Parts: sequence; structure tokens; C-alpha cells
Amino acid sequence: MQKTDIIQSQNDSRQYQAFTLDNGLKVLIISDPETKKAAASLDVFVGSASDPEDRDGLAHFLEHMLFLGTEKYPDADEYQTFIAQHGGSRNAFTAREHTNYFFDIENASLELALDRFSQFFTAPLFNAEFVEREKNAVNSEYLGKIKTENRRYYAGIQQAFNPQSPYAKFSVGSLETLADRDNDPVRNDLLQFYKTHYSANLMTLVVLANEPLPVLKKWVTDKFSAIPNHYAEKKVFTEPLLTEAQMAQQIDIKSLQEKRELSLIFPLPATQSYYLAKPSAYFQSLLGHEGEGSILALLKEKGWADELSASVGFSDNAQESSLHLGINLTHAGLQHTHEIIDIVFQYIRLLQHYDIQEWIFQEQKQMAMLQFRYQEQHDASSTVTMLARNLQYYAPQDVLRGPYIIEQYKPELIKQLLNQLRPDRVLIALNTQNIATDKTEKNYLVDYRITPIKPELIETWSQSPINPALALPTANPFIPDELTLKTTQTDSAHPELIKQNPGLDLWHQLDTSFNVPRSNLYIELQSPIANKTPRNSLLTSLLTGIVNKQLNSYAYPARLAGLNYSIYATERGMGVALSGYDQKQSVLLEQIIDAIKAPEITEKRFHILKARYQQKLTNAQKQQPFQQVLAELKRTLVERRWTNEQKLNALSSLTRQDLTLFAKDFLKQLHVTLLLQGNSTVIEAENIASMLDQQLALQADAPQVPAAGVIHLQEKSLNARRLTIDNHDAALALYFQAADKSPQSQAEAQLLGRIISSAFFADLRTRQQLGYNLGVAALPIKDIPGIIFILQSPVISAPEIEDRYHTFIDTYLQELQAISEQDLESYKAGLITRLLEKDKSLQTRSYRNWLEIDRGNDDFDTKERIAEAVSKIDKNRLIAVYTDWLIENPRQLRSYALGNQFINDDFPDPKLIIDIDAFKREHNKL
Repeated sequence: MQKTDIIQSQNDSRQYQAFTLDNGLKVLIISDPETKKAAASLDVFVGSASDPEDRDGLAHFLEHMLFLGTEKYPDADEYQTFIAQHGGSRNAFTAREHTNYFFDIENASLELALDRFSQFFTAPLFNAEFVEREKNAVNSEYLGKIKTENRRYYAGIQQAFNPQSPYAKFSVGSLETLADRDNDPVRNDLLQFYKTHYSANLMTLVVLANEPLPVLKKWVTDKFSAIPNHYAEKKVFTEPLLTEAQMAQQIDIKSLQEKRELSLIFPLPATQSYYLAKPSAYFQSLLGHEGEGSILALLKEKGWADELSASVGFSDNAQESSLHLGINLTHAGLQHTHEIIDIVFQYIRLLQHYDIQEWIFQEQKQMAMLQFRYQEQHDASSTVTMLARNLQYYAPQDVLRGPYIIEQYKPELIKQLLNQLRPDRVLIALNTQNIATDKTEKNYLVDYRITPIKPELIETWSQSPINPALALPTANPFIPDELTLKTTQTDSAHPELIKQNPGLDLWHQLDTSFNVPRSNLYIELQSPIANKTPRNSLLTSLLTGIVNKQLNSYAYPARLAGLNYSIYATERGMGVALSGYDQKQSVLLEQIIDAIKAPEITEKRFHILKARYQQKLTNAQKQQPFQQVLAELKRTLVERRWTNEQKLNALSSLTRQDLTLFAKDFLKQLHVTLLLQGNSTVIEAENIASMLDQQLALQADAPQVPAAGVIHLQEKSLNARRLTIDNHDAALALYFQAADKSPQSQAEAQLLGRIISSAFFADLRTRQQLGYNLGVAALPIKDIPGIIFILQSPVISAPEIEDRYHTFIDTYLQELQAISEQDLESYKAGLITRLLEKDKSLQTRSYRNWLEIDRGNDDFDTKERIAEAVSKIDKNRLIAVYTDWLIENPRQLRSYALGNQFINDDFPDPKLIIDIDAFKREHNKL
């Protein structure tokens, strides 16, 4: 075995060890005595790009199949039940060149979980019965997302790729691509793919737990050394994303939702091996810049675009890379796409004409160093998943710092890549609703048209004069140079209310326990008019949009320097959140408050925002059915939560003058609540509070706005909301509300949700194959506990879905009655572990505390109260709650959509369909 010294952040106290097993499996083990959760991830360096030519979706199908029984653990539900029983979660995903399997679990159960997990890669059954069933699950996943915009866009743009490129393949799979054929059953292809590619030398494994490294190493060695090494070779993809024949083309894609998205895709040479230099980061940062002199700033000035991003494109492997520029157009911008593209190429030529600026590189290097030096932990599952992929790309000693590090200055390489960004090497994509097309893609039925870019356009884009408004950014004033951790004489376990007057509540905690010079500041500006009506709710959202747009050019450098901010509408008013290095926070905050006090509501800006908000509301009605029925259920149960229809009706008549008047009225009766937590002193907190008090002219008689209440459902009641959704599938969410919001009821709902979930999945998904998007879980609406059953199905109607729920509920009662005390204690212990898991970052802790302040819990101990209540639940109580909530005295709300193929198959009780406004008026609130 080989072992390596790993470079880690000074802020990282975990212990790491990397080594390679005799079978070629690369391993990273992590010992963290503080973690409440263990986790593991195994990454196989093969994905859908390696699907056989006639078996699209095979890698994805194989990912599904591995969960369904092994020689040692033949029960198809064994793995997921064990994980759920012990407070864990599990999942997997298939990408173009990776298939990743991961889970988290309570520490005490890790060894047994690893034993089950390792069997996937040594002795899976590929049971013929489940092969047939799981095809339907893959097909349901495909059909369920057939109208999802990102899937449709990708399927469309693939038609402009080199058809021989692995990135041009249909990757999900369907009943057609996975069908048994004469002398070619799909199970044989599965077995062959598994044997060919699931070789230990193409795998990486990361395990994190509170155990010492020697213990983890022994477990890994004992359980994973049996994975066979077939000495498989990583597939090399020699066919490029775009050949010369695919460059200098435009593809127009017809969207279902209202979209106006313009993309520029450039193929580039491979850059993976230059991760210490990250040459593409130089021009990605400049092209995606949003400050003064940037592409976006000029496009905004012209009223043609309101968002721009620059990122790694569709291909990024050892053979090639690419660059993707995405621009969100306004209605006006849609009429000026050629001029917009011209401006992009003007800026690119500006960069090409300049020498590479070392000071820009040094800024990027400094921020990357700070990001790594002061990184905060992610949760266990995210950590292992990310690192398992990193282990495939970086030298073992760089597995932690690889994504961050920028230390080698290679101006000649940057210049070489930059010179590839030419009009004759671009693929342009325009994704919008009303556009002429002449072909239809076969899997997602996307209409598209491909046309060559005219030579005269290429000439114009190559030679047009550079607009004087375009310029390189100036030095970033927000990069911190004061990174000292502050101290205090008194340590508090949670934030304290250090100032309270009729207009303002100030909470503060100096918290440097994560050893980062950062602070999080949350501010809520409560206004009694903010959410009083659908119209006011819209005006509040538009006001936050205006403020965000107004600040963007000024504040974008702050984001680059690790100081993030957001301004957003809340149910009580407007929220402002700042997070990051504390040194320059007050400077940014003063600019934010100035913008709120004096918003620049120009006619152009107002109409762009109004159109964007209309687009957002309209598109929300075209999301997947399960998403819509769930959102509607939540809206129905909460006071002052307006429907999309209500907002759309109010939006059409709004004018710039309406918003101007509203912005002034919004400021008149503000009550401010704020929390400052992190590397900030009491004096700094008080200074911020005084600034807000003075700048916003807070009034002593300003009322606090109460939180919106939750509708109280009556015992033995059933209410319904029916949505009309243009989709093939039926979808139904059935919600059971608890009688109160006590910690006991919250504990009971969470425990029941965890216990039921695996059996529900195994029955309706694995055995009955009713759909891909389904589940049962505890669903608190605000603090009111409840349990939700949800399913989107391509095979049965909404009434039949509900019948299956009730059949399951009645049948499962016997299983619950038969649960052993040992299994019940395992579920309880696992849930308690999850509840009491320590905050991984200052951001996580501050946000949790902010929610506690919002719910009025000065003790900041909601999780602890629920965990204590979980510990007191016995079997008799659990059965009594299950029977009462779900069978004998249910408080039910049904939210559903019939689906196009079941349009005539509705429930026979139309009187249950509620009018949401009348419903909220008539019912009491909890």
C-alpha cells in the first residue's frame, strides 16, 4: 500500500490518510472525533459517456440496479432500510464520466453499513425480476422530466454537437433503449458493462468517521479488497465536442417555458493537468465580471440583458475543455442578439490585445488562498462525495486543495487559450419560446433549427470597434487584509438580545469557534404593508429586485472577495443578509441601506424586472407536477401566502409610479430585527444598529409584524386543491397534520416519517413501479408537524394514487405493530444523531439561530427539545399516533393534478375542492 502526506488547510483539524489497496482502489480515510455522522462515497470513473452505442442509459440503469440486492444481502430493501434505521441517507448519481454512490449514517453503524455498501462492488445479484421492474423506474424518471427545461435544453443543444462525441448521447435511458432484444437481453449487457468498467483500479473511495485512522483503514481493507481488479483502462474520448463542421453555427431551441437565454460555447484544449495554474480561471472571471466596464454592465445599460455567467462548458476531461457564456436576455435584448454577441467579442478582443495582467492573477491567487485557508466544513455526505471525485483528478497530496489552489502563473498558456475564443470557433445557442424551427429531437421532442453563421457576421464580430465603455476591472477594494480573530471576556452559548427598543431588536454573538474571520449579518425590515395583499407582495419583490440590480456593479467585487449579500422579500417585509469576511461588511451594508432608501426606479429597469417576474410566475406553473402540488399544499396552509394566479393577476396593472409610491410607504413604519454573529464585537453590532436606526428614521410606534399563521385542519376532515397542469403524469400529495406544534408532536412526526419512508419506497417504487418521484416524510409547515405522501405517476390516476396510499397505510400498521424494540431504538438513536449533529460552519449555525429568533425561541434549543421528546417515544405511543393521525382521526389536505392521460379520472367528491381565499378566511390558525 502507498500512503501520502496530504496538504490541508490550517483551519482543518481532521486527520487524513491516502493509500491504495493491493487491488488498485484509491482510498482516502478521514478521522474527525467531533463528527456525529459517518459517511462514505465510492466513485467509479465511468459514466453515461461510455454507454454502448445501442444501449443509451445503460450506465444509469446499472446505478439503479446496484441497490437491489447482493449475494450477502439479497433483500432488495436491506441497504436502504438499514441506512434509514440508523439515522442516515443514501443516494447515487450518474454523470458523463462518473458514477458515484454515497451515504451517511450514525458513527456506531458505519462498519455494518460499509459491509453492505462494499457488496455492491463485489457481488451484486442483478436479479432478473428487478431488472424488469427497474426499467420502469428509469423510464418513469425519463418521462417525469420530459418537460423539464434543463433536460430539454441539453437534449436540444446536443443536436449541434459532434454526433460522435460522448456528450451527444441520450444518457437517462428508457423502455426503448433498455428493452430486451433478440439474443440480447439487457441483463447480459448490464453484466458485461459491470465487468468491463467496475474495476477497482477505476474506483476511488472516501470514508469519514469519528474512528481513529487505523480502525478505518482496517475496515476499508477488509471490506473493499475483494473488489476485482480487471485492470480496466479509463476510456479515452478522442472525438471532440465540436469539430470544425459544428463551429460557427447557431442552434435555435424552442422552450416550453418563457425563456430568453443566449449561450456561446467555445471548445478549448484540455486544462485538467494544469490545476495548479487554472489558466481558464483568468478569463472566465473577467468575462463573467459584473462590475463597471464589464460586458454585463454595458448590456444592462442598453436594457438588453440582466444576468451573465461564464463557466466550464459541457466538456471537461483529459482530452479537451470548453467555455460556456450564458446571457439572460430581456425582451429588447431578444431583438439585438447579434449586437450582444458583437459586444462579447469586443470584450474578448480587448483581453486578447492586452498583455496578461499579473495583478489580476495575483488577486485570484490571493482569494483562492484565503478560501482554502479559511474554509469551513461541509456535511459528511457532501464532503466524501466531493473528495471521491477529487481523488480521480488530483495528486493524492492535493486532494483537498486541488479545487482551490492557483499558484503557477502561466501567462503564455492563458494567452494560448484566450486566442481560441474567436467567432469562427463558436457555437451559439438561443433558447426561447417563439422561434422558428425545422427539426424535432426524438427523446424530449425538442423543436430546433441549426443554421451556419453568415461570413459577414463573423467578419463584423472579428473587427468591429471596441466600445469605450468596455474596460478591465480596477483593483478589488473588498479583498480583506485584516484577518485577526477577535476576543471577548465573556463567552455565550448562543446569541443574546443586547439592544431592544420599540423600533429595533439587536441580537449578537461574538463567535470565532470555527476559526474564521467572518461574520453573518441578518436583517429583517418588517413592514405592515409588505405582504398585506398579492399586489403588495409583488411590489415588495419588485422593490428588492430594483435594489439588487442597483447595487450589482458596485457590489460584485465584494462577492469576488468572499463577501456575499442578498436582499429578498419575506412574509413580513424585506430581508438583508451579508456573510463573509467581516472587515468590509459595514461599508457594503451602508451602500445597501442607501439603495433601499433611494431606489433608482427607472422606466427601463422597472419594465425589465416586471417582465422577469412575470416570466418567473408563469414558468412556476410549468414545473414538474410533484413540485407544483407540493408548493400549492404549502401555500394553502399558510396565511398571506399568495398563489401564482393571484400574483399574475395583480402584476399586469402595476406601473413604475406604483412602485415608486410603495417604496416610500414601505419605509414609514419599519420595525428592524437583526442578528450579527461571528467575528464581530458588541460595539460593532451596536454601531450597525445605530446606523440603521438613524438612516431608516425608525419610529417608536412601528408595529412588529406577526408571523403568518398556519391553517388548523379539523379532525376527520379532508380538503382538496386541484391544479391544472399540462403534463402526461398524474401527481398527488396527501398531507396529514398534527393536532399541535409541541416538541412531542414534532418528534412523533419525524420518527414516523423516517420509519415509514423505506417501506413506502420499497412498495410503491421498487415493487409496484408506480413512478420515480415519490416519498413519504415528515413535513413541518413552519413549526406545525405533519406527514406527507407524494407521488408523480405515469401509470395510474390521482384517485388510484390515493387508494394506494391508504392501502399502504392500512397494511403498514401491521408491520409497525411487529417492529422490534431493538429496531425502534435504532430508528430513535439515528434520528437523535441527526437532530443533534453539530453545525459544520458559521453560516449553518447563524442561519439556524436566525430561524430560532424568527420563531421566538430565546433558548435556541428547538432541536434539543425534539431530540429529548424522541427519546421518550415508546412503541405503544408510536402505534397510537400512527393510528390516530393516519387512520382514525386524520386532518388531511390533498393537493393534486390529474395528468393529461387521466384527465377524465377525477375524484367523485368535487365539494372537497376548496377556494383557497375562503378556506383561509374560515379556518382558525395554529
